[in-house]
Amino acid sequence: MIALGAMSGTSTDGVDVAAVQIDSKTQEMRFLGATSAEFPQDLRDTLLLLQHIPPCFPTESDSIAIFLQTRKELTELYANTTNELLLLLGLEPGDVRVLGAHGQTLRHRPDLGYTYQMLDGALLASRTGIDVVNDLRSKDVALGGQGAPLVPAFHQAWLNGKGIYDRTAVLNLGGFSNLTVLNGQGHTLTGGDCGPANCLMDLWAQRAFELPMDNDGEIAAMGSPDSALLEKLWTHSFFHQAWPKSTGRDDFSARWFDGCISDSTDLASEDIMATLLSLAVRAVKSCLPVLVEQVYVCGGGAKNSTLINQLRCECAPADFFPIENLGLPAQAVEAAAFAWLGAQYVLSSVGNCPSVTGASRPAILGALHTAL
Repeated sequence: MIALGAMSGTSTDGVDVAAVQIDSKTQEMRFLGATSAEFPQDLRDTLLLLQHIPPCFPTESDSIAIFLQTRKELTELYANTTNELLLLLGLEPGDVRVLGAHGQTLRHRPDLGYTYQMLDGALLASRTGIDVVNDLRSKDVALGGQGAPLVPAFHQAWLNGKGIYDRTAVLNLGGFSNLTVLNGQGHTLTGGDCGPANCLMDLWAQRAFELPMDNDGEIAAMGSPDSALLEKLWTHSFFHQAWPKSTGRDDFSARWFDGCISDSTDLASEDIMATLLSLAVRAVKSCLPVLVEQVYVCGGGAKNSTLINQLRCECAPADFFPIENLGLPAQAVEAAAFAWLGAQYVLSSVGNCPSVTGASRPAILGALHTAL
């Protein structure tokens, strides 16, 4: 079968859509292609506003109408990007069995029993002509799990298909970082979220430099990490919890960040950026088992050579490689994972990994919206 996956992550920068061919019997996979679309600035601004705690809407505004209109605009972008990929690959909607669609996380509080990813599955199915599976995290949370990360099971399936079973990790560097750790055939898969990766660096790039991001870590490379600020950031309780654990903007909010840097007014902006990059590295290092020999990197942070070089230095002897070495573009890995999760649903197969999320049992994930 051909499955599509659509994803917008915690960096809140755009939508990625990927196509994967999956053998229903053997589960062998082949990557077919991917495309991306940036969020229009107005849509991005509103999505970030909705993620802010609490949202800062103008006085007397209709917050529910803002939410619903933003959901429609987001879903239309998902649909347009999906249709662009179909055109690019020469596919018709009828050639695709399922579209696994993540949506945009607005709240993630598994400790309180909820997670929410904004998307209109019925509208997406109508606009693409493809059956859609979305709301992929809620069932795991309902079973007492974190609902995240969900990609480790896909990572394992993809790496096993390449003959890789042991002493290997996959590191996703999105707005937040997460790890998948392969411990050998017959051994339990482990993994989880590590902490902030791009989200705080992007926030600081926008505030201090009026840039959307620190391209290739150039700003961080000009600064020096401040040990006092780093230790203050490291006091966040999330860093001191054991897996299973997951996080997001609910934990590492702009308000929390402002509190941490309130006494750092004498620091150069470049030094703060360097400190945030060091925080991202430390978060990964704290979760990476010492027996891991090779780490395949994906996500937007894979393009940040300053970040990758510092990971190599701090996490030696483990070495870091681009996931392209395994036949997947770094930016398309999560979208491909949600294609796989959508396929798991239509095959009535388990999508979660309780050893990673902490759910009470394996489960089929998602809710189906048919195109007909």
